[in-house]
Amino acid sequence: MKRLLFSIFCILFCDVCNSAQIVNVEYIHKLIEQEHGITVPYNNELTNPHVAANMKYLLTTIDAANSILNGEQITDYGNGEYATTMAADTDAALEMVRDHVRNYKFFATTTSDTTSFSFTISASGVFHIDWGDGTRESYRKTNTATTTYSQEYATAGEYIIKIGGYRTGGASISFTNNLNLAKIEGSLGAIFSTIKQKDGKLTQPIFRDVFRGCTNLTGPIPENLFKGVYGQPVSLMFYWTFLGCSSLTGAIPEGLFADIKGKPASNLFNGTFNGTKITSVPENLFAGIVGPPANNMFYGTFRGCKLETIPSGLFAGISGPPAAGMFGLTFFENMKLKEIPAGIFAGISGPSANEMYDRTFGWCINATGTIPENLFGDIYGTAKNQMFYHTFSNCSKLTGTSARINGKYLYEIWPDATGTQVQGMYRGATGLTDYAEIPSNWK
Repeated sequence: MKRLLFSIFCILFCDVCNSAQIVNVEYIHKLIEQEHGITVPYNNELTNPHVAANMKYLLTTIDAANSILNGEQITDYGNGEYATTMAADTDAALEMVRDHVRNYKFFATTTSDTTSFSFTISASGVFHIDWGDGTRESYRKTNTATTTYSQEYATAGEYIIKIGGYRTGGASISFTNNLNLAKIEGSLGAIFSTIKQKDGKLTQPIFRDVFRGCTNLTGPIPENLFKGVYGQPVSLMFYWTFLGCSSLTGAIPEGLFADIKGKPASNLFNGTFNGTKITSVPENLFAGIVGPPANNMFYGTFRGCKLETIPSGLFAGISGPPAAGMFGLTFFENMKLKEIPAGIFAGISGPSANEMYDRTFGWCINATGTIPENLFGDIYGTAKNQMFYHTFSNCSKLTGTSARINGKYLYEIWPDATGTQVQGMYRGATGLTDYAEIPSNWK
């Protein structure tokens, strides 16, 4: 009978309960400390922590861990059906400690008029949700299909929703267009973390659209929001993450992407902060991104923000031949920007590409000062579609000469450029000293 109960336990709670070793009491306590960072006191009646631990002890210890983490008793596994005297093994202990200790890592505060709340998860794994009204749920998600989780509240109010667990595959979470999301704290990366495979390869989460359209979300952005995500980035990793968060203000934390290191990937930061009211960007925000440009890697990243200054070393690690759309609309419509920083694209060198500087500084109407020499790096070759389309359009306060590379005006390097290749590059930039000499097709 006991063997049957243990087999049932393995089916319900363990994916690999075979070839495991029996564990002692000390092992369970150290495992909880390792996985969740807390110390659960030993039972007062325990005289030897090296005695074998049974299932009841394992489950009771998990109950104690949940009480420590949540400030109250929220589980009673120790008195449940599977709290038997059968010995616990390493596989059972690991699965139970990972799946049933409710260590909430991310916190979402709602607006004060919230009557319902929902989000989606497009990852497999084990996830815990505390909806903030006393309702707590746990899910073992075996597929990566997008699944909606929602809650209806008995009364309107402000609720703190807590999310915990861990991802085993797939992408991540999304609060897209959730108008009841007001504030975020903690780490999504701790739940939707990088997974290191047995062969050493990394499987990365993707934070595409996570907060897109959450117009009531205010700052600050937690510095550890993506802590737990590390290594080589992948395409679309932060595509539109905060797009349209029009109430999001303040500075971007210095360490937001600190552990993400490697070559750029296509659409990596496409539209990440587009449409926010972000006012400050740290110079080392992308310090770990080193290598040749990728298509659309910073396309519209800071479009429409409220930046007054841009660090000259923001893209210091990017070097090599241009890629299509690499800096298209990156700072477009930053109407508080005071000047164009020198050397920001210094590492770019090679033949031109489509849309490489499409509207990069367009409509930065308050930018003053001169266009730095060699601003666009060292590029050459044939003119490409939209390569300088409206790059400085309506930058009427810029002074000095138009852009040059190695002492030559761009319109001298590409004298035959026509149509949308360079259309509107200097439109309205009437403060430039050579504005009258700039060919009409560049204006």
